[in-house]
Amino acid sequence: MRLITTRNLLILAIISITGWLAVQAVRHYRVLKPEATLELIPDNVALTLKNIKYTKTRAGEPLWTLVADSAAHSKDGITRMKNVHIIFFDRENGNIELTADRGELMPEYRKMTVSSNVIVISPQENTLQTDYLEYEEAGNILHTDKMVKINDDHYIVSGKGMRIDVTERTLLLLSEVKAQIDGMDSH
Repeated sequence: MRLITTRNLLILAIISITGWLAVQAVRHYRVLKPEATLELIPDNVALTLKNIKYTKTRAGEPLWTLVADSAAHSKDGITRMKNVHIIFFDRENGNIELTADRGELMPEYRKMTVSSNVIVISPQENTLQTDYLEYEEAGNILHTDKMVKINDDHYIVSGKGMRIDVTERTLLLLSEVKAQIDGMDSH
């Protein structure tokens, strides 16, 4: 017959305590939720950024600044942005500001498009609204083939298709132009 020794009692106590702890751990085991979850990036996206600010310069002078809540740069070279705000700088005539819900920057083609709730505000506080607008850096031109509406304190002008020369500060409405001046309709 084996004698119960202090050593055997100690081993039995360690095994019992380990078993009890294992049972308690399994009974109270909970999956911990991570503090933050990472958003999955689509396969065609190479890089995503939040709260971006990009300034285009020429000869050390800023031409325009683009600010967006988020941007996803895809493998096709297009950067797709949300909640876009662009300022076209002009020291002599004042800055032109543009906002839109979405935008695409295509550096290879030196152009940018904005869409959904597009608003352009001139230094004189005139407001232009449209659904889509394209900026071509080569000619410093904003243009669209969509309907536009221009609001001022004294008139409202609308038309289909528009072209703004940002440098020369000229605006051309292309077709279906209508104007309302101080409550009078004109076609």
